[in-house]
Amino acid sequence: MPQLKILFCLLGDRTKASSRVRGYWMAEELEKRGIKCTIIAGGGRQALLKILKKIPFHDVIFFQKNASKWHVRLMGLANSLGKITIFDLDDAPSRINSPVTLKNAGKMMANASAVIAGSQPLLGYAKEYIENAFYLPTCVKLENYAPLEKKAPGKTVCLGWIGNGPHYAEDLIKILSGPLQQVGAAQQVRFKLVGACGDRRLYNAFSNIAGVEAELIDQIPWGDSEAVRNQLADFDIGLYPILPNAFNENKCGFKALEYMAMGIPVIASPVGVLCDIIEHSKDGLLPDSEDGWANAIAFLSTASDKRKIMGKKGRLKVETEYDIGQHADFLLNVITCLRKFS
Repeated sequence: MPQLKILFCLLGDRTKASSRVRGYWMAEELEKRGIKCTIIAGGGRQALLKILKKIPFHDVIFFQKNASKWHVRLMGLANSLGKITIFDLDDAPSRINSPVTLKNAGKMMANASAVIAGSQPLLGYAKEYIENAFYLPTCVKLENYAPLEKKAPGKTVCLGWIGNGPHYAEDLIKILSGPLQQVGAAQQVRFKLVGACGDRRLYNAFSNIAGVEAELIDQIPWGDSEAVRNQLADFDIGLYPILPNAFNENKCGFKALEYMAMGIPVIASPVGVLCDIIEHSKDGLLPDSEDGWANAIAFLSTASDKRKIMGKKGRLKVETEYDIGQHADFLLNVITCLRKFS
């Protein structure tokens, strides 16, 4: 049987988290299984022309977060050539509800051979357009997240957050400012924010809280797994505050999975998929108020044994439920079924 060839058309390169996780990592796992994978990153003219040239020579065309009018046309071309087309959805199609983007994403979903969705709310959204929609959670490449030994007892506890700071600025400031002030008034803690990207809102909000030693890092080499792991290794507690809005309800919870994979206990907002990923009081905490956040941070900051237990349980959950290898097998099964019945 000829080697299966998949063309991954990704929104960004390895520095973009969703493309790295659902594109590059997935392609790497599939190649371990004997699949030939080609990756084209970006949505500019050169990338579009490369996709156009490559489509005839691949069996499956995988569109990750690309929903321009040109991608709609490229999907139409691929369909006309008898290719399997897959549209990957790991966020709401538009953070700002752009009518054009939403319309194009709807066309991509309706015309695809299948849609894979990173959360149950997104799966429901995709089902409005296509019957062949499948839940494939955002997963972790475990080899990139081997837990490291924690620092000696007695050091100031580090509360950590990592990601695209400007995208989460409102969530971080509205949810964490008050609780950090409460905690800082009672005990000394560190707050390390990785990915501030020079956003003055974040610096202004967190740099001068009494009792809180703030460290804001603008950028790291996001495509370097060792650099990401080294930053995470400094965290004693991973924070994931998100506001209960329509966009956040659709998110896939990757930040929580990164913390858990590193054996770091998580404090997160009880929003969307986070309520499925995290079991409250077992492998993390899900506070739903300012006082709740303050109490959760204060409790875990002083309970090193509880942090260790929660961290181990979180790591085990990622190993058993969110390993990229397992879900690469699932995607391959979906593709096999689509080819069989196409």
